[in-house]
Amino acid sequence: MPVSWYSKRSIRQMTQTILSHTTRINKTGNKTSYPGKPITEIVPSGFFTVDRQWTVKYWNKAAEKIIGVLANDIVGKNFWEEFAAILPIGFYTVYHKAFLQDIPGHFEEYWEETGAWFDVTTWYSGDTLSVSFKSSNYPAYPEHQGGHPLKQLKILNDLYRFVTEVTNDCLWEWNLETKQIFWIDGGHKRVFGYPVENALIPQSFWESCVHPNDKGRIMESLTGSIMQGSGNVWEEEYRFKKSNGDYAYVHDRGHIIYEQDKAVRMIGATQDISGRKIIEMELLESEKKLALLARQTVNALILTDAEGKITWVNDSFSRISEYKSGEVIGRGISSFLQGKETDPSTLQYLRKRIKDQLPFECEILNYSKSGRKYWIHVQGQPLFDENGICDKYFAIETDITTRILLETKLAEERRVKQKEITAAVLMAQEKERADIGKELYDNLNQVLAAAKLYIQKGKTDENNREANLEKSIKLIGGVINEIRRIARDLVIPSTHIIGLFDNIKNLVADITTANSLKIKFDDNGIDESGFNDKLQMTIFRIVQEQLNNILKHAKASHATISLSSQKNKVTLLITDDGQGAVMTHSNNGLGLVNIKSRVSLYDGIVTITTKPGEGFTLKVVLPLGMPDATLLRNEDV
Repeated sequence: MPVSWYSKRSIRQMTQTILSHTTRINKTGNKTSYPGKPITEIVPSGFFTVDRQWTVKYWNKAAEKIIGVLANDIVGKNFWEEFAAILPIGFYTVYHKAFLQDIPGHFEEYWEETGAWFDVTTWYSGDTLSVSFKSSNYPAYPEHQGGHPLKQLKILNDLYRFVTEVTNDCLWEWNLETKQIFWIDGGHKRVFGYPVENALIPQSFWESCVHPNDKGRIMESLTGSIMQGSGNVWEEEYRFKKSNGDYAYVHDRGHIIYEQDKAVRMIGATQDISGRKIIEMELLESEKKLALLARQTVNALILTDAEGKITWVNDSFSRISEYKSGEVIGRGISSFLQGKETDPSTLQYLRKRIKDQLPFECEILNYSKSGRKYWIHVQGQPLFDENGICDKYFAIETDITTRILLETKLAEERRVKQKEITAAVLMAQEKERADIGKELYDNLNQVLAAAKLYIQKGKTDENNREANLEKSIKLIGGVINEIRRIARDLVIPSTHIIGLFDNIKNLVADITTANSLKIKFDDNGIDESGFNDKLQMTIFRIVQEQLNNILKHAKASHATISLSSQKNKVTLLITDDGQGAVMTHSNNGLGLVNIKSRVSLYDGIVTITTKPGEGFTLKVVLPLGMPDATLLRNEDV
């Protein structure tokens, strides 16, 4: 019969049946009498005990059969005097070593005189050495048994083995008078890792394996059940230490056996329930966390059935939506939270994900009970039952209205700022065009007109022809130089040719040659190759613009230009010792507007420090990196 056909209840009943048959339990009144033999007389493994003088104290029926020595012929005699001549030396070494340790020992040895391998487990406790052994000549469960009682015992033993394999039950018999526990047939070895099979262990060892935080409760319960004198069953759950030091959660259940109204033994089973216990604790912890989350979170929590009808909401949902719990239970969310401005495509997405029983995540516009619009970020997760059928949806809603409003405001501010930048760029273009037009018309045009007159005069006045031509050549040369100057102001040489620092030095040389202003430039040893071409052009234009501002407005005698670099940014500092100013929005001239416009394209920072009579300081901080190319379409202005 497949293991899966057995229920937990039926397996437990089978275990109790085995215990009843193997111990011949008889119930009288409220107590259980124990007229049968101890477990050690029923198990198929050989078992005996000796004291520290190696005097045999006990010798079971299986030992008689396997060794061929009756209990009456060996009990009370010295073990080594009887077997020293025939036992392998390995047996002697292990048995003597067993007296020196308080943990189970296990070994396998070939006994030549018997022609068999022996599997041996030893345990020392209270000046007594317990030995359990199996022989390859006598399998624990021979294939053929003679006689009806033996067949019945084989069936029960086979059934016991099956039950313990599928339930993690570990059977035991507890001698309450000697305070020794007989661990039956290797269940504790299989489940907890102790190399003990059909052997006695002291109660003190079992106590040492009980978790310290459980020990007091368990011992009190055990003592109370035994001292009560009327109960049949002792049952507890606690933590039990395995051989590797880890603790397992166990369920222990034992039948108390009485002789003359005195509890003398217990027959029971220990079951490893770690899996169930861990799941219970995780579930309890999850429930605690969920309850705490539901009470304290600012997020709205919603639980719906498979059709999307609300079954539960927390207080935060009511705070955000203004609907009380009783007003929404049994209603679909879309029936009262969404409105005319809710995005239809988002609603379609949600309906499809829920229909397909899939998780969802989106941002959506909702309406409160009072009609107030609010934005939420919602995450939903389907919940499935043990059959894999979706029966619930759990959703978390975060109010993101403030963020959406700020993003909208920021987008509007950026739009306005972009309009200001565009206007400033266009104004700068118009100003430069006007300056160029004025320069060409008022200056260069007049000079060229004069040159033309001298040329015409030279054609008619033969006597002064050379002088007139010479004057026209000088005038035309001046025009050429002026055109070069204008071109130099408008278009800087490519940074691939001479670099940013050389362009600034040339600009400083041109200004100081034609003006009394003294200018000092300090690059602080930074590497200009780390600046891309666009950034170099921006820095040069800012320097050019501010030096023009100083020449026009500052009445300064000295100015300094300093460039420095820190990690991922570059700092430009331009100072002068001029008359300073009181900065207001109205006196932000076109030059400063142009500078701020250029810096804003890089998301940089402009700081101005000035007072009347205390000079002027312009500080510009630019990030190292290439801004969006679309923002630089007018960068060459």
